[in-house]
Amino acid sequence: MLTVSILSFLLVFMVFIFFLVSSSYLSSLLILESIVLCSLVLIISIFWLANYSLFLFILLLTMSVCEAGLGLSLLLSYMKTTGNDTISTT
Repeated sequence: MLTVSILSFLLVFMVFIFFLVSSSYLSSLLILESIVLCSLVLIISIFWLANYSLFLFILLLTMSVCEAGLGLSLLLSYMKTTGNDTISTT
């Protein structure tokens, strides 16, 4: 149970870092991917403790792979259009 609380704290910490680091799209996408990986580890540990089926884990893993591919393709198309990956606030 201690690992679940540590992973929950890590997930909240990653979300806090995501809101602090917003200077480029690449760093934002890397933080988002680390949040997804942390949530996957959290879910697998909760399912392991509760002896549930891993169907939801496989479904979430599939969605995270699709999200990573979509984020990368959007980043590449944005970089081809503008020439950089910095987030402008104007």
